[in-house]
Amino acid sequence: MVAVPFPRSSAPGRLAESGGRLINASVETLSDGRTRISGAAGIRAIIETTAHSHCRGMIEINGVVLAALDDRLYTLTRSGGAYIIRDIGAFAGSKTVYFARNNKAPTPDIVAVTDSTAFVISMTTGASSYPDADIGSPNSVTSFDGYFCFSYGNARMRTTGLNDTAINTLDTAFAESKPDGLLRVISIGRYLFALGPQTIEAWQNNGNPVGFPFSKLETIPRGLASADAVAGHESEWSNTIVFAGNDNVVYRINGLVAEPVSTPSVQKALERLDDMSTLRAMVYAHEGHAVWALSAPDWTWCCDMTTGSWVERASYGSSRWRASASVKCFGKWVVGDADTGKFGVIDPDHHLEFGDPLVTRVVSATMSGFPVQAFPSRLVLDIMAGVGEADGPDPIATNPHCTIAWSRDGGVSFGSPVRREIGRQGHYARVVSVNRLGMASAKGIQIAVEISDPVAFSLFGGELSVQPGSS
Repeated sequence: MVAVPFPRSSAPGRLAESGGRLINASVETLSDGRTRISGAAGIRAIIETTAHSHCRGMIEINGVVLAALDDRLYTLTRSGGAYIIRDIGAFAGSKTVYFARNNKAPTPDIVAVTDSTAFVISMTTGASSYPDADIGSPNSVTSFDGYFCFSYGNARMRTTGLNDTAINTLDTAFAESKPDGLLRVISIGRYLFALGPQTIEAWQNNGNPVGFPFSKLETIPRGLASADAVAGHESEWSNTIVFAGNDNVVYRINGLVAEPVSTPSVQKALERLDDMSTLRAMVYAHEGHAVWALSAPDWTWCCDMTTGSWVERASYGSSRWRASASVKCFGKWVVGDADTGKFGVIDPDHHLEFGDPLVTRVVSATMSGFPVQAFPSRLVLDIMAGVGEADGPDPIATNPHCTIAWSRDGGVSFGSPVRREIGRQGHYARVVSVNRLGMASAKGIQIAVEISDPVAFSLFGGELSVQPGSS
């Protein structure tokens, strides 16, 4: 018996060098030492507007979600268990929206920046022009200790008064470690981070009585790949900023040090990307797992910051994930859809994505080194059985199946998949197996397991029996 080497992180190859793949999956080590590969958390659709689509950004304001879809602003509220969506007005622009709020009581000021234009937002009447002409043309905004802080392409930062939108032009500073300008400003904990394409500067609130209220503390010698290639500052996440760097490496800021967290496969994907401005990062969490996701037009990579595992994510009929923005509200992580006007919540017990199938695919690394003319005679997979739902949609949930395929050319191509029952509800003795896999080749064998039925899926491993061929 040979153990099937299922990966802990996805490592696709262009030809036959794949180290295995994990698509729409989650990996964790159990208390007994086993590794469990399960389906990724689903997205349970909660409400939709058919008038607009393409969620450009979101923020939570006192238990209400404020979101930009196309050229409109929407609020999302919950009352008595029902979700209510409301169009509150026009909102110019087409790019990512950066929202921020201050600490003004009882009603905070809300500011948004998009397409190099700043706005103030009312939760009832929508967007209006920024009230101070000294705002100029910022490229992002954040809030830090009650101040709004704006960034500009020429490396300038400018703040408002405390819990105000008024600007004094003397309250200005420049990120000048290198002449690289600024792409974003982000605040988290005790720090304001000014992110440029070559360096990242950390600033701290030292209570400066006049001028810019913050003081420079440290310079991190790494730059940001593009303005939207950073996330992790969101409230109620893991308090860790993660970003794609200008050197095609993904970093986590630990204290004031940038620590690399990406794998070679992630770095290859970044190196092959022609336009870094298409990158978009977001975060979510479930059951103790803090997940950072980075999407490009043709792929999405997710890092479980709790386990260190990297997986791919792809929506049904697409090569990338359709989630485009997220915020913690209503006790859940609410996500917006890049393709439609749907909103949903991350739900690990929901096995669909905005109502569409959520297809989990697990591909092993290559098993090689078999004797010439060896015959893999039986594959047994340790899959959690009896997960059918007696009252689920028939037959895909009541009698769920997975498909199994194998490659004898190192993953270049896979044969026609075979279907196997996982087990109706309570049928815990169900064994998932395949007999007579054909003759092994010098390129080795890879096993691919896929499930699209909307039930819980857990794969703990597998074993392959190999019989020597006749001479």
